[in-house]
Amino acid sequence: MSGRPFLSVIVPTYNEKENMRLLLPALSGTLRRENIPFEIVVMDDSSPDGTGEEVGRLSKGIPEARAVVRTKDRGLSPAVIDGFRLAKGEVLLVMDADLSHPVEVVPKLYRAIATEGADIAVGSRHARGGGIENWPFKRKFISWGASLLARPLTSCSDPMSGFFAVRRDVVKDAPLKARGYKILLEVLVKGRYSSVKEVPITFKDRTKGESKLGSKVIINYLQHLIHLYLYPGSASFFKFMFVGGTGFLVDEGSFKLMLVALGGDLHYIWQGISFFIAVIWNFVWNRVWTFRAASGRGVVQFLKFFTVASTAFIVRMVLYLAGVQLFGPHDDLGKMAILFFVIVIVTMINYIGSKLWAFKKE
Repeated sequence: MSGRPFLSVIVPTYNEKENMRLLLPALSGTLRRENIPFEIVVMDDSSPDGTGEEVGRLSKGIPEARAVVRTKDRGLSPAVIDGFRLAKGEVLLVMDADLSHPVEVVPKLYRAIATEGADIAVGSRHARGGGIENWPFKRKFISWGASLLARPLTSCSDPMSGFFAVRRDVVKDAPLKARGYKILLEVLVKGRYSSVKEVPITFKDRTKGESKLGSKVIINYLQHLIHLYLYPGSASFFKFMFVGGTGFLVDEGSFKLMLVALGGDLHYIWQGISFFIAVIWNFVWNRVWTFRAASGRGVVQFLKFFTVASTAFIVRMVLYLAGVQLFGPHDDLGKMAILFFVIVIVTMINYIGSKLWAFKKE
């Protein structure tokens, strides 16, 4: 087994004593057969049913397993974050204790990182070949809605999955916050990675113990979403649009202020100055909030951003004048329709140029 990356399987638990008797032998047997060096770290929130003690008993026959009994800051996400810190492996894998995640897929998630080069591997219910067994429509609808709300934050089709593996470097210095049950979404937004692989799974509902899903979990998830949407670098298109809207107000406000204070004889100059002020405004907010750009390259980034903004402004003027000439609308409604389509095109030019060139991470 020498030379293969060590795997740490992190299992957060609360009242999962009966499931430990099934999960630990199945998981350890699978990993031994696959010749994968591993440990199983059960992060137990002081379960009153004796889950931690049961893991201790089982570890006599499965020495790779150990329990960490937590007494403070309980909850699934805090348990997983603590598990990341305490685990020994280069590959960190998280799975539920209730056997809803197929043990036979664990080696696939491990290999996706250890041999195939992915930074994150997700056991996905929504990837082609994946699915969910025996869920009522209500629960499927809640899961679908939760995933839909998270899609602007990530391209992963199943960011709600609790079954995933990461390279240690992905979470090593990430400012992870312990919020709710959806720790993968936190990792996808705040982790350092370049590639995600989705491995299809068939999710099976628990047969023993009680589900933790409830109204409190849903409220915590919505609060978590708000936190992640506001986090620098996440949902970049929406933030870019918001910053652009505020920049428009800055542009118009500064222009009108100069007209009142300095007169309209040099209004073209005032327009140029107000445009430059708006570009500075947009640059600062996009740099620190929309794209979370690295420090130390501000001047170069500004020159690139100014080039993109100026190019987009010229394209806007040319397309608008060409549209008016070609279609010749004489009423304000027709001109507004042309301006709307022009703004859509120019916004995409601005966003793509900013994301892929001005604020491109090196």
